[in-house]
Amino acid sequence: MRKKHWDTNAKNNHTNLIQKIVFILISSLLGVIICELIIAYPVYYFFNDHEKKIVPIKSSFYNRVIPEDLWLFKEDPIVGYVLNKNLNIKKPQPPGLKNAPRRKMFFDLQTNKYGFRYRDDLTKDKPVGEIRIFSLGGSTTMGAESSNEMTYPQQLESMIGDPNVRIINTGVDGYRSIHLLHYYKEVIRELSPDIITIYSGWNDYEDSMMPYWKPRDPHVHALLSQIKVYQHPISKFALGFLTMKTYYRLRNFDRVEIQTSDSEIRMKSIEGAKDHKWWEEYKTNIQDLISLAKSDGVTPVLIIFPSPEFENAPLEAKEFSETDLNMAERWDGFVVFLGHIRSILKELAKKNNVPIINVNQRFEKENPDFIKKFSYFVDRMHLTPEGNTLIAETMVAPIKNILKIRNQQNSFANGNKVVELE
Repeated sequence: MRKKHWDTNAKNNHTNLIQKIVFILISSLLGVIICELIIAYPVYYFFNDHEKKIVPIKSSFYNRVIPEDLWLFKEDPIVGYVLNKNLNIKKPQPPGLKNAPRRKMFFDLQTNKYGFRYRDDLTKDKPVGEIRIFSLGGSTTMGAESSNEMTYPQQLESMIGDPNVRIINTGVDGYRSIHLLHYYKEVIRELSPDIITIYSGWNDYEDSMMPYWKPRDPHVHALLSQIKVYQHPISKFALGFLTMKTYYRLRNFDRVEIQTSDSEIRMKSIEGAKDHKWWEEYKTNIQDLISLAKSDGVTPVLIIFPSPEFENAPLEAKEFSETDLNMAERWDGFVVFLGHIRSILKELAKKNNVPIINVNQRFEKENPDFIKKFSYFVDRMHLTPEGNTLIAETMVAPIKNILKIRNQQNSFANGNKVVELE
């Protein structure tokens, strides 16, 4: 009798426990739903820009419009991330930034079936006689501040004027040297390149000072949090979206300068520029890229890229850059960084006996008239269409010379007479 009574009590306790668990689960679910409904309306209207008449590639909660600079990219298991294919953005230019009035981005941008800012008739099988030059780089090569035709690779192709010479813009916003190495390995070398130009360095330096940075890891980068937030399944709900945004912001996984004093920002940028960790990372990746390209019979060309910053600048220029180029107190740090990048590139060019084009020399001629020099840039590193024109004009003669040398080498290999360089 006692055992039966004990069994009944145990059964009742078990039933009560299950009921409590079910009650807690239902209450929790209702709580989540209530929270979702409470925050959905304000979050939807805070993050949704109704002025942007675009079709998002991937919708999220309640079909809100995704800012195009966040869905232009997608994750890639090897490269880290790539530009989406077959983009077609054409809309009025947005207003510039308060401290960078010429910085107007993503208003006229197209990509082809490979995700390049280049016309669609690029075939995987290269036609006989065609020469392919692939321009590797980050946002300065991608040129989101310009139409496809006004990026420096496309202007350079037009200036060379040979229908057999293709110059393909493969720049991707935020790419570091490690991304260029993997992008070449996985994508570009499959398209039979003859020459690659390497315009890289800004992102290696700037990412190295951020908490997400890991040496030689392409999966952590300046766009990591945006891609994760906007493409993760839980971001289809307002609560999930807000939770992920908060998580990445607290971890400082955006390349955003934490607000400190001007002197602290200046010192941080200078000390970061002197840090050997990004030097070695950059040098190793570019060396590996050069070696791989040469082993493929491809000519790598290093670019000493331009910048508005220069040594021994008057205080007037530095102060003007704060309101014209959104310099954010980093002038001196950038000067130190650029000195190291240029030394590394010259060292690698000499070591590997590869061409190097010093585009910056042409821009340095404008230093005495710094306002004119700044007019070629939209901010502290990116270029206006006119700035891209100046890059292309500076590269025309060296690229023609490199093409001539390659042609002579091919003729020599085929037993033909070699024409002397002029």
